[in-house]
Amino acid sequence: MADKGFFIERLPREGKVTFLALVKEKELRSKRNGGFYLHLLLGDRTGELDAKVWDKPEQTAALFERDEIVKVRGVIEIYHDRPQLVVKRIRRCEASEFQEADFCPVSKHPPEEMLSALRGFAQSVVDPAVRAVLQSILGDPGISEPLKLAPAGVRLHHTYRGGLIEHVVSICQAAELVVRRYPRLNRDWLIAGAILHDLGKIEELGTSRRLGYTTRGQLLGHVAIGLGILEKHLGRFPDVLPEIRTILQHLIISHHGEVEKGALRLPMFPEAIVLHYLDELDARLEQTWRIIDQTPAGEEWTAYAPSLERQLYCGPLVRAAASVAKDGKPSA
Repeated sequence: MADKGFFIERLPREGKVTFLALVKEKELRSKRNGGFYLHLLLGDRTGELDAKVWDKPEQTAALFERDEIVKVRGVIEIYHDRPQLVVKRIRRCEASEFQEADFCPVSKHPPEEMLSALRGFAQSVVDPAVRAVLQSILGDPGISEPLKLAPAGVRLHHTYRGGLIEHVVSICQAAELVVRRYPRLNRDWLIAGAILHDLGKIEELGTSRRLGYTTRGQLLGHVAIGLGILEKHLGRFPDVLPEIRTILQHLIISHHGEVEKGALRLPMFPEAIVLHYLDELDARLEQTWRIIDQTPAGEEWTAYAPSLERQLYCGPLVRAAASVAKDGKPSA
């Protein structure tokens, strides 16, 4: 593994430096006196830095793409009272040369472990038709690979790579507890709903290290995309009862709970109602704990959180309770 070198917040104000960085922006721009230069915005988990390539900009631009990790060597200088990097050498890094968490927020759980846990839940479904559909979906590399990387959100909850699958596994685990207390619930439908409800986010949010919405995501949204994924895999099993097909579809379109919050229909049977509340519970708790964790020690109240429409109390007893199981691992 290559040495990360400097983190951006630790870079000197001036001088020669070598470090690894994420390419957040990449654009050929015109010089005032003719020709081009390559503009870059480099980043890691500590900050961002403007960079310019003056020598052979077109050839250099062909060496790497936006959203890739690069090793860069250059000279930092002050321009308009801000540091910028004049790049002398730059190359694309292979996956074995860096740690993902140095450049963008990632789940603390290994993605392969979470995928294994999720496949375990799918395998445990009793209804053979529902189980076959879920296994078909999770066995599709076009779904399972981005699922290991996609965030569950951009601003509100699980806003990091691997956040989506972490969120889904957590809902499956919570569903197990709820079914034990309310045995009249259909466990198969709850597990299926947990796996399916946000699946469209693998295309809505994608797997970019920069976290954001894709064009397809902006135009369609994850509910419509998720329905498309479900329909594709249901097509492989023509014997699935129409009633089961409708149940699975309803779990996806109703999981937001209210039409004003994005649901196409209100949840209309017990498992759909429970899925909505488990989804909301897991999302809000992750968001709440993250806000508390980011609040400086010694503060008893967080900053106002617009999405929650409140400040959060985070006194010593609250912080102690929140840290008890902070390092728990997902399991089937």
